[in-house]
Amino acid sequence: MEKDSMNPGPFRLGLALEGTGWHPASWLESSVTDAQDVFKGSYWTNWGRAAASGGLDFVTLEDGLSLQTDRFGTADHAHDRVRGRLDPVVTAAVLLATTDISEVVVSRNVTHTNPFHVAAQIASLAAIGPGRVVWRPQVSADARDATAVGGPATPQLQPEDVYVPTRIARRLRDLFRDAEDYVCTVRDLWRTFPAESLSSGDTFLHRDMVAPSQLTGRERYPAAGPLTVPAPSTLKIAVLAHHALEPYRLAAAVADRVFVTPSQEHPIPSLLTAFREIARLTPDATGTEVYADVAVVLGDTDEHARARLARLNDAAGFVWAPDTQLFVGTADRLAQELARWRTQFGLRGVRLRPAVLPDDGDRIVQEVVR
Repeated sequence: MEKDSMNPGPFRLGLALEGTGWHPASWLESSVTDAQDVFKGSYWTNWGRAAASGGLDFVTLEDGLSLQTDRFGTADHAHDRVRGRLDPVVTAAVLLATTDISEVVVSRNVTHTNPFHVAAQIASLAAIGPGRVVWRPQVSADARDATAVGGPATPQLQPEDVYVPTRIARRLRDLFRDAEDYVCTVRDLWRTFPAESLSSGDTFLHRDMVAPSQLTGRERYPAAGPLTVPAPSTLKIAVLAHHALEPYRLAAAVADRVFVTPSQEHPIPSLLTAFREIARLTPDATGTEVYADVAVVLGDTDEHARARLARLNDAAGFVWAPDTQLFVGTADRLAQELARWRTQFGLRGVRLRPAVLPDDGDRIVQEVVR
């Protein structure tokens, strides 16, 4: 895809990193043979460097308080799946310090964490990679997370809810409203210790720029400041929003960027219309840029890609139905599709979820971006 050929302004491409890929059976088809590799810094550093050298604009890192599972909300005790993740903040620190990737989008749970701690973590990452950090606040939709950390109970999603975003949003309505308050508290904390208060001149710290010790006005998440880490004013926030009122409202209210999840039932034009209408009705909307999320299975030909997906589904024992559009085909056809989306719909970017690493990740880096 020629990134500067269609519309004026940058069209940004990102790689969503997750274990050995996003397909549940990715481990069985991946060329990664030692499970320990997935938990080494070098594995993630290599992907950060590959993404940067291939011209990708950002990578994303996932968060999770409980182990992944094929059956949402229920531990499956599978031994042929990738289970467990490195802490995304630690992984991001490694990528920022050892690679030239332009941007790292870091997911961090907001349902069962403390806003002061998260504010300090993201500000610390920004000190390692100035201008290269984006925070993605993540609402916990899995009741197991509360059990894992001893937090307050959250609504229990039913299996039939998982692929119906409106059901998820209704059940988690209060959590999305809490998340908005949480993000506002984090932003308030960032303002209590602005990076500009530190000087390279005769005065080390401009004390008058450091905020008072107590924040008010955040009923759900009051937090004491100032923050222990200076925070730049340029820190950005991204939200992954499935097609429903509550996540769209959260994105419009607090995010600089939203990742929407198109599907056959909800194509990109209808998602854009819905999101823009909700943003119009949201007080103090932030002017959110719209990106699309796409899961991909790539091959030498369309038939090869379909055969790869069939083999993955056979290995998993069920048909993979991700929570966003699934593209199956060649890298050239994917690049053409993304170019069409850019021109027709005015998207600012796309995040690609590779079904298998390194197979699909390599094709994204080497063939989709040119």
